[in-house]
Amino acid sequence: MKKIFTLMLCLAAVAQASAWKPLFVGHRGCNRGVENTVEAYRNGVDYYGYDGLECDVRVTSDNQYVISHDETTERVGGNLTVASATLAQLQAENYTQTRSGVTYTGKICTMAEYLDICVEKGVFPVIELKWTTGINNNDMSKFPGLAALIEQKGLTDKAIILTSMKNSLEYVRTNYPALKCQWLCNANWKDNEPWCKQWNLEPSISTGNFDIYTVKKFRNLGLDVACWVVDTEASYKSIGAMGVKMMTCNSLMPSAMPELDEIDWDAVVEPVQPLELKCDTVFKFSRFRGNLPENFPSGLTDESKYNTAQMAAMCGGMFYPNDYRTSTLLAFDAEGEQDSGISGGKAQGVTCDDAGNLILRNDGATENSPNKMVLYQNGGITPVEVDFELLNPGRVHFISASGDVFSKEGGYVYFFPNTQNVVNVVKIAEGRLVEVTASKTLSIAGSTAGVVYPINNDPNKFIYQVRNNGYYLYDNGDKGGYVAGSASTTPPNRNSSVGGAYFTMDGHELFLHSSGSNYNGGFTIRDMTAKAEPILTIDPMGNGGYGANPSVGAFFRAEKLDDTHVMLYEYCMGNGYAAYQLYLDQPYTAISETGIGAQTGKEVSKTYYNIMGQASTQPHSGVNIVVTRYDNGTTRATKVIR
Repeated sequence: MKKIFTLMLCLAAVAQASAWKPLFVGHRGCNRGVENTVEAYRNGVDYYGYDGLECDVRVTSDNQYVISHDETTERVGGNLTVASATLAQLQAENYTQTRSGVTYTGKICTMAEYLDICVEKGVFPVIELKWTTGINNNDMSKFPGLAALIEQKGLTDKAIILTSMKNSLEYVRTNYPALKCQWLCNANWKDNEPWCKQWNLEPSISTGNFDIYTVKKFRNLGLDVACWVVDTEASYKSIGAMGVKMMTCNSLMPSAMPELDEIDWDAVVEPVQPLELKCDTVFKFSRFRGNLPENFPSGLTDESKYNTAQMAAMCGGMFYPNDYRTSTLLAFDAEGEQDSGISGGKAQGVTCDDAGNLILRNDGATENSPNKMVLYQNGGITPVEVDFELLNPGRVHFISASGDVFSKEGGYVYFFPNTQNVVNVVKIAEGRLVEVTASKTLSIAGSTAGVVYPINNDPNKFIYQVRNNGYYLYDNGDKGGYVAGSASTTPPNRNSSVGGAYFTMDGHELFLHSSGSNYNGGFTIRDMTAKAEPILTIDPMGNGGYGANPSVGAFFRAEKLDDTHVMLYEYCMGNGYAAYQLYLDQPYTAISETGIGAQTGKEVSKTYYNIMGQASTQPHSGVNIVVTRYDNGTTRATKVIR
């Protein structure tokens, strides 16, 4: 008999290497008989062909082991409480139960009778420990007798001890290590994986409370997963596709079930849950054409300054639209127009790299192919000119940048020329041209509204877009759709606005794209790490704007405060500008002191520096580094947002 059982397990293992089936266990025997009776157990093997039989053990008042799911026998027609009745009293009762339209009769089954059936039929016993006298979390004094009975029947190496009682399982694993054990559980398996691993306990989980990723978690710990109860072919297929080792059944016919496909466990990757992103508006100035609000900042009421300011660079709470017709670099913050002290570039296209350095096209008419740039180092007003030649010439309205063009490592400026199927990348280091390279062929050709959104300062990895198209991924070669749809805007909008930004928070890759109607702003942020789920949508900032050609979308910049807080700036060509704080839990507050311990000196001065390095006695819009000086010579620096 032992050889037959071993052969059965070997065959099951071979089957699982290709097409396979799990082991099937008869729940309280099966449905053809009163539950937990001799008839139900025999039919579980003779009729259904189950590999194992499950029972529920209790102890009588005269210390006999019997099979009963409930504390009393009332549900099957008796009137005794098992723990207070003798075996003889229980055996005198007649039980009835109607199952699947058939009424069955039977008698209580002893543990010895049940084990004898398992031996006779060559199946393994699954013995569930119910809370009973001498077998419970507080008292296991009756378990040695049960273990001795299992050993007497020659089933120690085949039996499985099953229970939800954790203390009882630890007792069995400590004192009877030869007995296999399963932990009966439901959704409470979560966070108990280390405990299962510690005690070598395979979970037997109720259906509906696990998935294939649960099974893989336990497989990675060297533990298989069993489940209960499966009684339809549909459930068998869906649960079997999760890779469970063992299914407990009442009426499922194993021979009628199809074999299951082998699972490629390396390909099973648990989906990441999307971030719960929150957003506070720091400031927003919406330009309703012909109907400006009373609090609209001074300097923005002159429409001419917006008509030709098609693009803006943003950094540290400052917005720098470039009026290419007058070669003027405008500057705005929450207070309105400011004097930047910087001249504009002589063409469309202005951006900031990751270090906050301003980069402007400076090659004359917009229709020309770009060949000159002027750079302004973060905090400086001295222009640095750079000449270059694109490998694939063409008209370009919008540029983008990454890295630090004034550092030794350098940065990159991206051009997507009109009619070209490539992006040209200009590398600049220490303010000087290094090289110009071109991407491989892209899915779509550039236009005057072609834009590149850099990823991690990698010139071979970026997102690109053309007005009236979706967003495409380039990763050492064209990868096609990234966020599909006509600029991913929401019907019934006109689906033509450009605008996007790539950034990360808490280990997740996030992508922002325009989702408002033409010219009016509005955007959606998707968690690309979590199947591109949309996690935040902001309504358009206005309903006016300018319908002229310069206004074809919005531009965005995400500045990370820390891993869970980001400042987001939006410039919507003719319609206004805004700043938002994105966060996961609580809004950002002042942090990062340079001094140690409490300051005991008297405050002498307080200076606010924005990311551009500009100093003021009053807070700038956006992120500020506040330096406080004391009369004892110490200083204290904090970071605040206004």
